[in-house]
Amino acid sequence: MARRISRRTFLRSTAAGMGAVAFSHALPYRAAAAPEIRIGTLFPLSGPMALLGEEMFRGVEMAREIINEQGGILGGQVVYAKADAPDATAATSEAERLINVEKVKVILGTYSSSMAYAASQVAERYKVIHWEVAGNANPVSERGFKYFFGMLSPGSSLGEVAAEYAAKVVAPMLKLDPKQMRVGHLYEDTMFGTVFGGGALARGKELGLNFVLSETYSQKAVDLSSIVLKLRALKPDIMIVTQYISDGILFWRQAKELGLNVKALIGTGGAHSLPDFPKAMGDDANLALTSDAPVGLNTANLTPRAQQELKKFNERFSKKYGHIPAVHAGQGYNGAMVLLRDVLPKAGAMDPDKIREAANRLDIPDGDTIYGYGVKFAPPGHKNAGANLRCYPMVMQWQDGNLYVVSPEKYATRKVILPLPTWEQRRKQ
Repeated sequence: MARRISRRTFLRSTAAGMGAVAFSHALPYRAAAAPEIRIGTLFPLSGPMALLGEEMFRGVEMAREIINEQGGILGGQVVYAKADAPDATAATSEAERLINVEKVKVILGTYSSSMAYAASQVAERYKVIHWEVAGNANPVSERGFKYFFGMLSPGSSLGEVAAEYAAKVVAPMLKLDPKQMRVGHLYEDTMFGTVFGGGALARGKELGLNFVLSETYSQKAVDLSSIVLKLRALKPDIMIVTQYISDGILFWRQAKELGLNVKALIGTGGAHSLPDFPKAMGDDANLALTSDAPVGLNTANLTPRAQQELKKFNERFSKKYGHIPAVHAGQGYNGAMVLLRDVLPKAGAMDPDKIREAANRLDIPDGDTIYGYGVKFAPPGHKNAGANLRCYPMVMQWQDGNLYVVSPEKYATRKVILPLPTWEQRRKQ
């Protein structure tokens, strides 16, 4: 039975409704906000690796700024959910937080191989993309993961290139038989040192290099004098070293103090690729060699698009931060830009499986990135699934306080200068 409504009640309710309608029309029009495209970032922003982690994040952040200025992706602006991971334990917990609390579908990081190993394991368990811009020790890509993608080749390649350069270029320049040339080999004890340094040792032995010493030490060491004195007694012609910045500076300072003279110093990335090395060592850093992603390469063999992008990145970064970008900043930028520009738009959505499919289809030719190498990820089932098959290290040398590519020839901007002067000769210069 219908309830009878009085005329007074009807008029009151009608008036209220009309008032509400009138009020709603009086409200200003508000366009729907563009959706946020949220991506987790995971770098060591505190602790002993913060210097390099922060530099790499600057490159990642610059890629985000440029993409957003161009209109964003997938109909929205890119926003980073930022996480700090000073060690592998923190990398694990922060990856969990990014996935379960921040609800990200992609984690971008991490700089360190140890952190990449830990964080990518969490991402794989949740079927979330781990996009690695630098942490490339072999174990990271040797687990058959489906959701891991690394912008670099397996880390042992940096050591291998250093050993090959020693045998094929350095030995002839020093007028030495590679099998007679006395090689000292030193590496710090984290995953970085063990894998990169291990690559140098294994390839060096294949080439017949004469290692008079191969020794490891704690990355946290504050005194390497006992190793330096041992090396001085063994009189190596050259040194191949895998070191972070603090221990790299420590070793070279103590080599000077204790009179360890070598004709060539070859690093495998890390300390010897960073502007902090000559900043700390001054002219004593000159003529040190390093195998790494390139700084100071000849851009003539880059595609016009890559040439323009590199020029824009260098100018913008230098203006914003007051210094030319270190190799780690460039790695961060390059890795983030490939993800944001070349993969996510083709995936069509922030869906890990669609992103994985787009990444596996990616085919960037040699010369079409700011670092020269192309991008083609090793497919599922490959020994190093997810690693970049088109990435290759280059050899650079510090000359006059700047880093220049000396090999391969098509990207070289300077000729290599050897041998190193002795410490006594340096003092007289």
